[in-house]
Amino acid sequence: MKAVKLGLALAVAGALVSPLSFADNDNDRGRGARAFDVCVSAGTDARVQLGATTLGGAPNKKTPGPGDRVTVVGMMLPVGTVASDGSGDVTCALYQSKKIGAFFVNGTFVSSFDSTDKLPQAAANDLGYVQWHFRVDGVGAFETSGPIKQFVQGGTYPQVITGGTGRFKNARGEMTTVMLGAGGFQIRVMLPDND
Repeated sequence: MKAVKLGLALAVAGALVSPLSFADNDNDRGRGARAFDVCVSAGTDARVQLGATTLGGAPNKKTPGPGDRVTVVGMMLPVGTVASDGSGDVTCALYQSKKIGAFFVNGTFVSSFDSTDKLPQAAANDLGYVQWHFRVDGVGAFETSGPIKQFVQGGTYPQVITGGTGRFKNARGEMTTVMLGAGGFQIRVMLPDND
């Protein structure tokens, strides 16, 4: 009888804990890609350092171009929080109550937003090179690295997974990035299932 009560108590405790452990998508528990939405308010969550004084930088620039740096701390959200048709809240304020973690960016532009100024070896649609860190509160973190592409609504591009901790400690391979809106400041990321 004690064993049955203990088993029941563990089952109830497991049911209460599991939503936190699988905050990305309750439907993919160990099956298929794990996905998250990301929202960055361009006005408050991102800082761009224009390199007007660096070798090769154009003086008095107003928009980012090759060699300029970007630093971001945005929010991680459950998949499906941000609309996929580009109509999401560009300030991210509507999503604050659903935040499940933070999204960090350290990057360098290789092209201007209109591609009129780009480094010659960059692909036509390369925008920058970034290192991304995704921290899911109470679950773990994972990191990716690679080029990001010029914004195309619904467009996708890969990022190389460089490592992970906690639930993501076995993450490896390629993460898929889907552009949801706000000029690339709203994305959906999907990890392969390799646990």
